[in-house]
Amino acid sequence: MAADLPGIVRLRDRREALTLRTILTAARGLFAERGYARTPIRLIAQEAGVAPQTIYAHFGSKAGVLGGLVDLLDDEAGLPDLMTSAEGMTDPAELLGLLAKASRQVRDRCGDIVAILSSGAAVDPDIAATEAEGARRNRLGVELVIERIRAAGHRLDPKATDIAVALMTAGVHDSLVGAAGWSPDDYEDWLKRTLVRVLLD
Repeated sequence: MAADLPGIVRLRDRREALTLRTILTAARGLFAERGYARTPIRLIAQEAGVAPQTIYAHFGSKAGVLGGLVDLLDDEAGLPDLMTSAEGMTDPAELLGLLAKASRQVRDRCGDIVAILSSGAAVDPDIAATEAEGARRNRLGVELVIERIRAAGHRLDPKATDIAVALMTAGVHDSLVGAAGWSPDDYEDWLKRTLVRVLLD
């Protein structure tokens, strides 16, 4: 069957991925502009140029669309690429520098998604669950880097993961870049130096 040829399947997969990204991009803009509670599926579908049934088929619900924003954040912030680049590294300062770069890229490229989740988590259980999933993934990424450093024979503070996660929070970034006027380069450089100084024993 022609429809089952690998090239056709890949094309179909690419089209589906493009549809998903279009839906998530539309939702991202609407959630930021109108708020999660005031954005119906119908409006997301209209903005994305798809039928509401397409959104339900892919995501199941508006909460599912919201959960998809965490995947979009990972992708747009380049986190899979950063984790891949860590595979050959053993130098602890370089590895901690990757955490600083990841934190910067999340804020630079997806600060709006972080803001949607942090501002709505206190009032909406769907948003709180999605924010918790984002935090879980962030912690897992930090743990992987910390364990790679330990596996290379370097000593780290026993609470290294907790400390790194705390230093990488949006509040620290916003205080330095937003309130104090630091550049993103200043922030990334400071975070790397601080992680190295505080975590390496």
